[in-house]
Parts: sequence; C-alpha cells; structure tokens
Amino acid sequence: MADLRPATQTLRPDSIGLAAIVFLIIATVAPMSGTIGALPLAFGLGTGSGTAAAFAVVAVVLVLFTVGYMAMSRHIANAGGFYVYIGKGLGMRMGRATGYVAFLSYNVFQVAIWGTFGFFCNIFTAEYFGFELPWIVWVLAGIAIMGTLGYFDIDVSAKVLGVAVVLEVAIILAMDFAILFQGGASGINLAPFSPGEFLSSNTAIGLMFAFLLFIGFEATAIYAEEAREPRKTIPRAAITAVLIIAGFYMLTSWSLAMAWGVEEAAGVALEDPGNFIFGAAATYLGEWSVAVMLVLFIVSTFATNLGFHNAIARYQFSLARDGWAPRVLERIHPKHRSPFMGSIVQTIIAAVMVLAFFVAGAHPYEQMFTWLISLGALGLIALMAFTSLAVIAYFRRTRRERSVWVTVISPAIAAVALAAEAVLLVANWGLQTMDAGGLVPYLPLLLLAAAAIGFAWKHGAAPAWAADERGDAAEAPEATEAVR
Repeated sequence: MADLRPATQTLRPDSIGLAAIVFLIIATVAPMSGTIGALPLAFGLGTGSGTAAAFAVVAVVLVLFTVGYMAMSRHIANAGGFYVYIGKGLGMRMGRATGYVAFLSYNVFQVAIWGTFGFFCNIFTAEYFGFELPWIVWVLAGIAIMGTLGYFDIDVSAKVLGVAVVLEVAIILAMDFAILFQGGASGINLAPFSPGEFLSSNTAIGLMFAFLLFIGFEATAIYAEEAREPRKTIPRAAITAVLIIAGFYMLTSWSLAMAWGVEEAAGVALEDPGNFIFGAAATYLGEWSVAVMLVLFIVSTFATNLGFHNAIARYQFSLARDGWAPRVLERIHPKHRSPFMGSIVQTIIAAVMVLAFFVAGAHPYEQMFTWLISLGALGLIALMAFTSLAVIAYFRRTRRERSVWVTVISPAIAAVALAAEAVLLVANWGLQTMDAGGLVPYLPLLLLAAAAIGFAWKHGAAPAWAADERGDAAEAPEATEAVR
C-alpha cells in the first residue's frame, strides 16, 4: 500500500510552466462568466459606456500592486500565497489571521459561482431541450467532477482549463471584432475611454465591478512550489495575467459600447442585463453564437471553480503544514504529488454549503451568488491591500531590493487604492446583495471573525517560512535586479 503519511516536503516541483499558470489564473478569473454575468451590471449600475476606462484605471492599480508583489515573489516560493507574504512582512500573527480570511473568502467565492453554474445549466436545457432539473443536481455533478480533477496532478487541471480559456476567449473576441468591423451602432469612436464618459455616471460602482472581474489573478503565488523556476515564472505569470485580463475587458467593454451606442448602452444594460451580451452577439455575429456562448458560459463557470478548487486545496495544505489547520490536510499524493486530502475536504465543504442553500430554498443566482460573491470579493481585495503593506515592511527590514519605486511608492499607491475599494464594497453592500435582509447585512463580520480567530490563536511551533524570516533579518542586504 502506498505511503500516505503526512508530507513535510513541497508539492511536485517543476510541474507547471508559465503558460500553464497563466491559463490557470485566467480560467479562475473567468472571462466568459465575467462578460455575461458582471459586465451588464457594470454598464447599467456603474460607469455606463465609460466602463472601458474603469478597467484601465483598475489595471493601473493592479500593475502597481504587481510591481511590489513580483519583487517579493523572487524571495518566496510557498503554496501559502498571500498569507505567507503578509506573515513575512507584518508578522506571524497577521499571517495566520489573513490565512483564515483567505480560506473563508476563496470558499464562499467558489460556492457563489456554483450558483450561476446550476442556474444557467437549467436555462440551457430549458431553452434547447425543453426540460429542467433541480439546480442542485447540476451543481453536485460539477463538484464531483471538480473533485476528481483536483485529486490528480495540477498539470491535468491546467490542460482542462487551457482548453476552456481558449474557447471562451475566442468567441468573445469574435463578437468584439465583428462589432468593430461592422462599425457598431453609429460608428467607431474612443468616447468610452474619455474622462467625461468615465465620470458621468456612478464611478464608484463601476470601479467596484471592474475590480471584481480581476479576482483570481492573485492566485499566482499559490502555485510557486509547483512552478518551473518560480522566482522568474511567478512574477512573469502575474504581470502577464493582469495585462491579458485588462486588455480583454477593455476591448470587450469598448466593443459593447459601440454595439449599442455610447448614449444607449447603459440604458440597455439596466433594462435587460440578460440580453446585453447575447443581443449584441446575435446582432453582429449571428444567432448561432448565442447557443455557443451559453454553453461556453457554463464551461467557464466550471473552469472558474476548478481554479478556485486548486487554490483552496493548496491553501489548506499550506495552513496544515504550518500547524494552523488539521494535519490530515498536509497529506500529498505519493504519485501525483497533489494535496489530495485538501482537495477531498474542499469538495466536501463545497457540497455541504450548496446543499445548505438548496435546503433553505435560496435562489442559486439572486441569493446564493450575489450574497457570497460580495463576501469573497471583499475578503480577497482586503488581502491584496495588506499584501502591499507587507511588501513595504518586508523590504524595509531586509533591504533585499533597493528601488524606492518597487519597495515603497508602487505598493503604497496600490495599498491605498485597494483599501478604498474595500471601503466601497462595504458602503455599497446593499446594492451588491440586492438589499437582502436577515443576516446578509452582517456577512462581512465573518471575515473579521476569521481574522480574530487567527490573530488570537495560541502560538505553537513557528512555520518554516517564519523561521526563514528571522534569518532574513540577520542577513546582509542582498540587492537583486529591480522590476524594470
């Protein structure tokens, strides 16, 4: 029988390269899901035709964030992701607190997306095959497949996600270029990128939705132990993912503004969000594209959840290895070197959570999705803000990078912008959750509770990365090449 004792070594090294990590990240961000599910809300409730400019602003903030993040990643290769970065910069207690926040945020984000998966599976079967099933049937089937893929080598998931990403991006780009080639509703112009258009509507809400559509790119750090040449691959994957995602959404937002007309786009999106994308595709690409896009949308939501599943399993593995979660989660598969116990436990958590919503009679999209996506986004954006602060603290102490731009200015600007976005999310909580009552207004307190538990936990043996950090302080300053 294979030895499945708790492993203290790393996950399988050198198993995924730059392209595979970028595919994993872009699949987690879910271009198709974001385009169909969130862009209409960004147009209708937020910045209208100026949504393309909102993505440009958010891209600048995230590039600034990535500058410091890339520099720090050259000195860290750990599956713990952001909580290790925060721990090395702001202390072990903060690292543990943010590790629990990350665990909660990724889990609720994933469960939220399962709601859209089940909801749109029924829309597709009702429209084209004339039948519907309880949405929980589709979701549990998807969770079972996801758990199976998560059990194997990460390269298996990367290949599945790679195919999904190529197909979903291809159909959206086909729609974009069809709109631009045909001249849109009233000719091609650059008004969506103008400050006047960007500021003419609800700028805060538009930026909020734009940030939400980047959630998932931060998971590059989680794959550091499995990456080939992680000190080079992880930074390159992070900046590549940000630029690709930003370019995709800027182009798509601009094209949709052209498709409906700069003055009319916001009204169309607000009046009929479901038809905003499909109507443009049918008009400029053909009716056939609607069925293809609906199928790929379902595939995209599954791909997103597979990406989050891999991220959560690695978070659980890293927390267990550091002594902050049950040791059983530290087990890795002797052949696939995947965190298979973390994958199994995460699969069970997802199934239990969606079953709870189903039994309670919650709507999978209007309730489960909207409530939990807001909670997960708030937690992950807050983590990114703390990571930027950790970058400043880490390099101030270790002097491993000497560029003031890399170690202070860029992460400081990112920290302020990300913190402001977290405040916006809380201030607009009712809008995001459709003014739901009951316990929904108090959901953000779960993040504070997770952080408090982690921060107050009694000290045990220091994790390996914390011991390394104590060594960092004693080292002579080591200058490395600054981010160009």
